[in-house]
Amino acid sequence: MDISWFQVLVLLLLGVVAGFVNTVSAAGSLVSITALMFTGLSGTEANASNRVAVLAQNFSSTYTFLRKGYQTDAYLIWLSLASVPGAVLGALFSIKIPEELFIKILSGVMLLFLVLTVFNPLKNATGTTERLDARSKIAGVFLFFLFGIYGGFIQAGSGFFLMAGCQLLHRFPFAKANFYKAFIMSSYALAAFLLFVFNGNIRWVHGLLMAVGMSAGGYMGVHWSIGASEAQIRRVIVVMILCMVAYLWFFR
Repeated sequence: MDISWFQVLVLLLLGVVAGFVNTVSAAGSLVSITALMFTGLSGTEANASNRVAVLAQNFSSTYTFLRKGYQTDAYLIWLSLASVPGAVLGALFSIKIPEELFIKILSGVMLLFLVLTVFNPLKNATGTTERLDARSKIAGVFLFFLFGIYGGFIQAGSGFFLMAGCQLLHRFPFAKANFYKAFIMSSYALAAFLLFVFNGNIRWVHGLLMAVGMSAGGYMGVHWSIGASEAQIRRVIVVMILCMVAYLWFFR
């Protein structure tokens, strides 16, 4: 597929926005998938091509955590393994569904994250004692299999659900929950990515441009978020989500 200079600019600029959103909040893939669709890709192609940036970002995050001394454990491996078959099922479903249904689901996900951004249910989620009894671990394996289905299907906002599982179910501290999120997402994102590659859904130029933009946006987001208040961050995310919903409803 040919790509114009205007589309290159759109992907780079909105890639910056997506990386920024991922850094200061979550659900940057809502921006990146919408941007990819704006440049002419179908919903399936946009969803698949977005995985190039997602995979690069999470591999980088996981590597950083490992270098800082975080270590894998048996339970983390079990959660990762549980998420992989779920991601394959989710990716297969995303390939099969009609374009119109995909857009409706994406719009619904955006509205869900509008609510989550406003009310922030994870604000007081971290506990003082980790919860890792046998019952919690069994529930976690099943829960992360379901998260894998969602992540393989659409990816957008997966980080929020993984963090919710780690913090609400297991009461992990924020940094450990972030490490689990990055490692598990890297595992199932790779499985979904390979399936999309095999099926020929990825548009590499679009995906790589988005990855470059998201890397720059992530860097900018780190510096901006240090001095920004939580209220400012929420306002930015809410405005972005409303703009994307309007585009999908009225112009797509």
